[in-house]
Amino acid sequence: MSDISHRDPALGAAGAYAAFGLDRPVTFVDAAHAQQSVTQPFRKYKVGDIEIFSLIDGMRDVPLREGMVRNVSVEQVKTVLRGAGFPDNQAPLRFIVMALKLRDQVVLIDSGTGGHPIYGEGNGRLFESMAAAGLDPKAVKTILVSHLHGDHIYGLMNNESDAQVFPDADIVVPAAELKWWTRPGVESIDLGPTRKGLAQRIQATVATWKNVRTFEGEPELLPGVHAVQAPGHSPGMVAHLVTSGGEQFLISADVVNLAPHISTNPEWQLSIDQDPQMAVETRRKIFDRVVADKLTISGTHWLMPNVGTLAKDGNSYVFSAEG
Repeated sequence: MSDISHRDPALGAAGAYAAFGLDRPVTFVDAAHAQQSVTQPFRKYKVGDIEIFSLIDGMRDVPLREGMVRNVSVEQVKTVLRGAGFPDNQAPLRFIVMALKLRDQVVLIDSGTGGHPIYGEGNGRLFESMAAAGLDPKAVKTILVSHLHGDHIYGLMNNESDAQVFPDADIVVPAAELKWWTRPGVESIDLGPTRKGLAQRIQATVATWKNVRTFEGEPELLPGVHAVQAPGHSPGMVAHLVTSGGEQFLISADVVNLAPHISTNPEWQLSIDQDPQMAVETRRKIFDRVVADKLTISGTHWLMPNVGTLAKDGNSYVFSAEG
């Protein structure tokens, strides 16, 4: 896969990704590239005949607190952040929407925050980033949803009226995910402040829209795009594997959902994951597949550049960003 951008990406953070290791640090092969100043709201890649875009939707810093990582103390987290050149009181979080250009249509992988205030100021920039990348929102014919958390689906709907933003697009959702969020009693489960009211909103929108279709398992959703089961962060989450011209690119959604956690000991259990232990198991499985099959990988909340490769290093991994 080749990076065909000619300028720096936008809204990334200075400093390399944090090395969230337990027993030993995980190195950055391309730390200098990760430290560059950044000025552009997208990056563009090529996988065979398919163009893939990382589009910045927004950013925020998440204050560190005890319990953010369930099986590691906050002091250990702070030590690692300081060692990687980050402030030790917060973790950087990015909101990135991936897009594919397939012949005459644009395909979105999720839709971003929609500028919903629960995610803080400065989010909801998807259309701005699409314009910078030369992508027309009217050309979006299909939206592949990885899971139904608000920062992945609120871009589908108007914040005030819930009217569809992409009424003419085919919205493709994992059946297990939609079933979980519409089951009786789910509204009463406390899943944290950013998910307050989420189940009710899903039930009033996605669950009723006529342009939504669901799928089971790991089918080919579009030519060259397969679903990959990735539960844990959300019960029915999937990743998306893009294949073209003998090259493969895995868009991994929230398999890792804090940017510094990309180069971590994968046994860390994040409280943001709905099933932290299952998320660990999925992370191991996905990362081992990426290494074994020599896949390129990206993640929704990784710092820019959010695309690269993984290599095994004992019980940990080395991430090398695409240059």
